[in-house]
Amino acid sequence: MKKFLSLCMAGVMAASLLTGCGGDAAKDDTPAANGTPSEGGVQYTKHTLAASIPLTGNTMQYGISYKNALEMAVADFNAAGGLGGEDVVLEINDDKGDQKEGINIANKIVGEKDVFATVGSFGSSVTMAAAPVYEKNSMPLVSPNTSHPDFPEMGKMMIPISPIADLERTKTTNLLFEKFGGGDLAIIHQNTDLGVAGAEIMKKTYEDLGGKVVLIENFVPQQTKDFTPILSKAKAANPAILYIDGEYNDVANAILQTEKVGLTGVQLAGPGNVFKQEFLDLVGNKADGIILAGTTPVYLDSIMNGENDYSEYLKDFTKRYTEKYPDVPCDGFAASAYDAAMLAMTAAKNVGTTDPQALIDEMHKAPIEVASGKSMSFDGQYVVKDVFIYTVKDGEFASYNA
Repeated sequence: MKKFLSLCMAGVMAASLLTGCGGDAAKDDTPAANGTPSEGGVQYTKHTLAASIPLTGNTMQYGISYKNALEMAVADFNAAGGLGGEDVVLEINDDKGDQKEGINIANKIVGEKDVFATVGSFGSSVTMAAAPVYEKNSMPLVSPNTSHPDFPEMGKMMIPISPIADLERTKTTNLLFEKFGGGDLAIIHQNTDLGVAGAEIMKKTYEDLGGKVVLIENFVPQQTKDFTPILSKAKAANPAILYIDGEYNDVANAILQTEKVGLTGVQLAGPGNVFKQEFLDLVGNKADGIILAGTTPVYLDSIMNGENDYSEYLKDFTKRYTEKYPDVPCDGFAASAYDAAMLAMTAAKNVGTTDPQALIDEMHKAPIEVASGKSMSFDGQYVVKDVFIYTVKDGEFASYNA
């Protein structure tokens, strides 16, 4: 089963999808849809994969990548035979990147009888706010990019696609300490659950190595426009390294404002959230020399063409996504959403849709190839993936040779 999906990648035909924001998914009157065992005795009583993602609001750029990838995944899966010959139906809900709306949508989804799993949301705060609703109602929640350390333990129904922040932050911190001789570190982070947790991880790791963290300051994500007060504090602390944690636009704005306060000669570093063409479009060569670490690779041609250890599956996904959505660059967020949908649907194909715990157990076996990295496995409820390190050179992403 691990290979069957890759056999259908070329020449995928468009499938019938339902992408709406309300109401129960349409029910199918065929025998298989009503619980008749498929070949091998597996029952497919449910056929809807729901999604809770931000299509409006401050994080809609990520939601659009999610939506495109989810539609592509469902079309690919249905072209390969779907569930017992019946198509999976995709139901997309806009949670606006808002915690309350995420909870409202979760309550809506768990009340729909045809949904076998949910993909969502973007951002640890929204996902974790809604998680108790899914857990209470035994609804598998497959989250593409939630990396807060507490998420996997929020219940048996939680399936992360992204490793917890400890992995990325710890490797980044060790690299910075070793590469720059343990020079003083300053951390600027978004004031979110993940931002706070990530800063704490880096501080502890750096100090355990013998280094000194001279500043930790936060900002309001998507709302802070003037970073000069925070950057002035960073300048006064005189760090050797400045790590800026946030979404790509906030990190870009902070970098562009470093010159305004005379914060020069400092080594910049940041997270995998900025592995987007939009980040480069904003910063140009102002981010040259920055060190970036993330658990998904860069999908731009400038990187893909020089990386020989990317799988053919990953390269094929990137090529097809780019052809299908030329106006939305392929990135790790799209790839993670694609993997989230494929993981849920493949598990459903293997064990049926009648038993949520059986679905979870099957997903923990990771019965798919992945587009969001070199490989993926589970250690208990925790995802294991590689960490990718990049820099920016002449305004373009480039592999970083530590």
